[in-house]
Amino acid sequence: MNRRHIRAVAVFGLVVVTLTGARGSHGGGCGSSHSSSSSSSGGYSSSSSGGYSSSGSTTGGTPTSSSTTAPESDIRITDCKVDSAAGTLSATLSVTNGNSGSNATYNGTVEFTDETGATFGSAMISSVKVPAGQTQSANVSGTFIKNPNGQGPSSGKCKLGPVYKVNDLSTG
Repeated sequence: MNRRHIRAVAVFGLVVVTLTGARGSHGGGCGSSHSSSSSSSGGYSSSSSGGYSSSGSTTGGTPTSSSTTAPESDIRITDCKVDSAAGTLSATLSVTNGNSGSNATYNGTVEFTDETGATFGSAMISSVKVPAGQTQSANVSGTFIKNPNGQGPSSGKCKLGPVYKVNDLSTG
């Protein structure tokens, strides 16, 4: 490898580290302060009408004075339903804004997985606004494409996909 190639590789590596962050970066860029992860889940089981239902839960920490909490600790899936015959899915969420002093808006997805763990559909969490220290219920729904035999999954669960929380600092 000649000097020009070595220099190009070094510059490329520096650019990658600069753009992505050396350590502890969660993506973003341009001042993004959102975080995402998957932590909440709920299962569902078959019923004679071709639908599925169940419930799940997530636990989070207790906020301290003037604190903010992560979005995944604020959202709990309380109900999860899949109608295989109709190709529809829905989930009910309990969204608790753990911030002690600022309102928050939540966005993201709920992912629906089959018995093998493969994702077959999702539902959008869109602009759920919750005042500081309050809890609100939210319903999300979506559709999925059935397999060539016209069947949906026989069992599985729903879980939080990427979720984002925008804190309204003007209220805190």
